[in-house]
Amino acid sequence: MEVLLAAAREGRLYVDENKKKISREILIKEVRAYVGRIKVLVTKEFSSSIDELWDQILSKEEFVVLLTPSCKAKKCREFNKYSVMRIIGVLREKGVYEYYNDSKYNTLLEQTDKDTSYRKYLGMGFEQRHLLVEIRKIVAQYQL
Repeated sequence: MEVLLAAAREGRLYVDENKKKISREILIKEVRAYVGRIKVLVTKEFSSSIDELWDQILSKEEFVVLLTPSCKAKKCREFNKYSVMRIIGVLREKGVYEYYNDSKYNTLLEQTDKDTSYRKYLGMGFEQRHLLVEIRKIVAQYQL
């Protein structure tokens, strides 16, 4: 602690403004805006309940933690796009979103024709089984 205080007094202490923590409300708002770009790809079965479905996903602390960018994140500062892609991929497999190729999703989400590193995460699913089970439970509530 004394070393930090000495560095601050000497003007050698640097605080990176880009590494500020993002609030939960801003994170959820940003994720909702991002996934809103693919609302046209929602299947008829889920078209009336897609907002509620995402509300449920984003109300779970484990998913908010998953979507929170790490302090080492260079690209995803507002939220973890890689994790959003994983969730979208699972939802697509469960029939929430139409089954189009990954490039179409990438184009709509990233609003560019260029291929991005996020695209490959659409088919990856989750490493933690409990997250997959949780998504399945949420989707099952809205299936007819």
